[in-house]
Amino acid sequence: MPSKTPLTNPPSYNMAQIFLHWSIAVLIIANYFISDGMGHMLRQHIENASSTLNWVGNFHIYVGLTILGLMVIRVFVRLFSKTPEQKTAGNETLDKISHWVHIALYWLMFLVPAFGAASWYLKIHVLGDIHQITMNIMMGLILLHALAALFHQYVLKDGLLLRMLGRS
Repeated sequence: MPSKTPLTNPPSYNMAQIFLHWSIAVLIIANYFISDGMGHMLRQHIENASSTLNWVGNFHIYVGLTILGLMVIRVFVRLFSKTPEQKTAGNETLDKISHWVHIALYWLMFLVPAFGAASWYLKIHVLGDIHQITMNIMMGLILLHALAALFHQYVLKDGLLLRMLGRS
């Protein structure tokens, strides 16, 4: 059983990292739930360049572009910011899984909106399908990420979740 000892004075993420994390999370979740019918809208858009979008289509496209822009900023912030160590008390396997899930999430949070934008603006239907498949994979990893954060908070009681809330 992993240790339930809190991390000794773990540093928090900086305000830019926290803002970007939660902003992107809210936008991804909103876009996921407010995107019904985008496949149909993409087909119409490809067949008829003059087709108009409803608010769902506009919301989905512009939020996706916003996520893409915020991810570019997030990568630069991550490169130039000190990131707290992400060690699970004595469990190297969980540390490796966490590391690879984070890498996959970063790639998917960039690629999913990039595939969506490319499918829309280049009018390539297959990229819309790839966008949808990668989005579902990303949502699965986001769920795993959220469950892991809750596991840290309520089972391990190591304070890890509090660091992304700006508290140590």
